[in-house]
Amino acid sequence: MSPRVLEPGPRTAAGTAGQEVHDVPCSFCRGTGKDPFGIMSALSACCVCGGKRVLRLHGPHRGCPHCNHTGAVGTFTCGVCRGTGFLPAAVGRTVACPDCGGTGDSPGNPQLSCLRCRGQGLVSAGTRSA
Repeated sequence: MSPRVLEPGPRTAAGTAGQEVHDVPCSFCRGTGKDPFGIMSALSACCVCGGKRVLRLHGPHRGCPHCNHTGAVGTFTCGVCRGTGFLPAAVGRTVACPDCGGTGDSPGNPQLSCLRCRGQGLVSAGTRSA
C-alpha cells in the first residue's frame, strides 16, 4: 500500500473517536515544504511538516499565541506548539493569563514562553495569583 500524499488546502473528515481532522497548510514553512530560513540548505525539507506542506490537526484547535500562529519564534521552531502554529482548543472555563496578559510570552523576555501558562496564554478560571 502506497502512503497517502496530503495536498494543501483545508479538509475536514471524521477522526478517531469522533474527533474532527483538519489538514491545514504548514504554518512554519507557509506551505512550501522547505526550510523557511534556509539554514541547512535552500533545498532542505521543513522540519515541522517533513516537506509534505500540510499538517493534520485532530480535534478543535486555536492559533498559538506565543508564536502568533507562525510556528516560529525568531529562527527557532516554537516550543509551545512545536512549530505547528496551533494548540488544542481550551477546555473548560479559562481566562487570559495574568502574568503575560494572554500573549504567551515571558514578561521579561518575549523569546521565552510564559512560565505560568506555559505559553498558551490561558489559565483555568479558578487559578489564583501566586
